Amino acid sequence: MRQSSGFCKASLYTSCLMGEEIHAQLAAFLSRRPIGRVHSIFENGINLAMEDALIFVGTTKNGRVPFGIHMGQESVRRLRFYVKCNDEVVVRTPDMLQFYHPKYPVTLDLSQATPFHYEIRASRYCSFLDLFHVDTLMKTCLTWGVPTGLDVKWDRFLAKDYRPDDPQYTTIRHAEQLLDALLSGEVRAIETPLRYFLGRGPGLTPSGDDFLVGLLAVHRLTGAFHPAFLTVLCHILETEAITTDVSKTYLLHALHGRFSDKVTRVLNAMVMKDAAYFQTRLVLLLQTGHSSGIDTVFGIANAIMGLRRYEHVRTSCDCIGGQRHFAASPRSNL
Repeated sequence: MRQSSGFCKASLYTSCLMGEEIHAQLAAFLSRRPIGRVHSIFENGINLAMEDALIFVGTTKNGRVPFGIHMGQESVRRLRFYVKCNDEVVVRTPDMLQFYHPKYPVTLDLSQATPFHYEIRASRYCSFLDLFHVDTLMKTCLTWGVPTGLDVKWDRFLAKDYRPDDPQYTTIRHAEQLLDALLSGEVRAIETPLRYFLGRGPGLTPSGDDFLVGLLAVHRLTGAFHPAFLTVLCHILETEAITTDVSKTYLLHALHGRFSDKVTRVLNAMVMKDAAYFQTRLVLLLQTGHSSGIDTVFGIANAIMGLRRYEHVRTSCDCIGGQRHFAASPRSNL
């Protein structure tokens, strides 16, 4: 990662910061949405609302995100000092953003930012047997021990040690219902358990949404779920205010196969034979956020356990025409 520089091509009276990394598709994306505002500010960065889309500007603490511009902690601290919510943001040139704060105008120079792009390599997956580290995944989660944001404890979840009167039973039951519907092709059974998870939990990215990101990541690798999963989820997100703006953005990107580098590396490592590398990447994801990484891994684990239950077929998509379905509805603008 480049060191920040204090110099850029900006007005003499404008503070300037240098972007260090930028998602490879973001410059073209911003050129189509040149005017926006500061949406939200938090410890690791800020979100920009560029028309109907959110862009993250901040550190890589929680990974490199598919709608992200990244820079070091000190640059982020300065940016947070200068900007306020609802400040206007304008794309002045393809590599320069201007923040119009009344007292402290700021320029973000992207001319030297390194492009990044991460992709789940679905071509390496043909069957459940290609997932080399299922046992390592489960053992690492069991050792990790920290409950999910949905209050599910790993030891009881993996041992299936729960009763109908347990608080976590409802979550486990909805997860199993959703996975069974996605893998068996029972389209009418998808929406109810899907809605159970959407927006469930506090924070910028509720735990239920992080769980769904984990499911979508496994689907991106395996193509195993019924395509109605993508269609129904996309429709709900685009027509209802069912979760936070930030979480909606993550989910819409995930529908198109775009995930953070932390999620991407875990899924790619699943189909590589290096167990130590996989475990390292898994732990880095588990450490992400307050419970965001744990909840995403909970989704991955549920999806893989579902695949294990249905491993007698290559994928459920074989039953409906034998084609994988990766893309979300073209209506989404992300």
